[in-house]
Amino acid sequence: MKIGIVGMGGVGSFLGAKLTQHFAPDEHTKVIFICRGETKDHIVKNGLSFSSAGTLFHAIPDLTTDQPEEIGILDILIIATKSFSLAEAVRQYQPCFDKNTVIIPLQNMVNAKEILCEVIDDPKPNILEGCIYVASNRERPGFVTHVGGPGKVFFGNEDASDFQWVEEILRKGGVDAIYTKNIKHTVWKKYLFVSPLATLTTALNITFGEIAEDTYLMAQLTKLMKEVQQVANQLNVGLTEKDIQDALGMLSHFPYQAKSSLQLDVENHEDNNEKYYLVDYLIESGDKWGVEVNTYKEMNEKLAAHSRGNST
Repeated sequence: MKIGIVGMGGVGSFLGAKLTQHFAPDEHTKVIFICRGETKDHIVKNGLSFSSAGTLFHAIPDLTTDQPEEIGILDILIIATKSFSLAEAVRQYQPCFDKNTVIIPLQNMVNAKEILCEVIDDPKPNILEGCIYVASNRERPGFVTHVGGPGKVFFGNEDASDFQWVEEILRKGGVDAIYTKNIKHTVWKKYLFVSPLATLTTALNITFGEIAEDTYLMAQLTKLMKEVQQVANQLNVGLTEKDIQDALGMLSHFPYQAKSSLQLDVENHEDNNEKYYLVDYLIESGDKWGVEVNTYKEMNEKLAAHSRGNST
């Protein structure tokens, strides 16, 4: 069994630390970290430095590389890159897939499978959908800190194929993984939390705690979530009012000063960020399906004003 993780940032490092720790004694299961640059150099020399709950762990994979010919054909590929790097990562490592390879994307988006199906040539591997609930920060190349979240992975498919065996392997590797046929609802339910929160915090430059303590801001967040719900329901996803209340309730599980990853990228003037997938995609989908997404458009105008201000 050969498991690859592409993207050794917060998510990839969290999963990589789990898998290497649990599969270290298993000579029949290989864990491969797929990364490049300073991150690859650090891990090759020192292993992955991963801190969680005050404990520092050095993860030593079976291989760390960015060369497809060194990787070979993978049984499972977990894609943990940022959303904007998804297509590039898949194109680069297509030589590592065959028709039996299982691909699990874990981006903060709802159209990952659609993108993967477009960019991967025949013979196509088994492309699933997935998401993860975790907050891990890349402090520097090869050093990641787990700051919160259970690290629960949901993945699955809606056709007749059965990938329960993948759940069993990931659980054996220490990952809290759940295989589900209701994956589209699961992915959209996470998006219901991530997209509105990223949009509001970035547009208004506020923290999670500032939203939670302000009635007006909570009302704005609720409006954004309802717009996500209306778009999702055009796709027969079936997000409910309870899903919205659950998403709003998740705010209390984060520190007062917590910020969204999109917000941090904008603050750091990162040209590559997830705005398209978290904001623009929802607006485009609303326009496509005739759903009013006026709160998203209002916040997008504020984001555009920020961008103009940063460029002057």
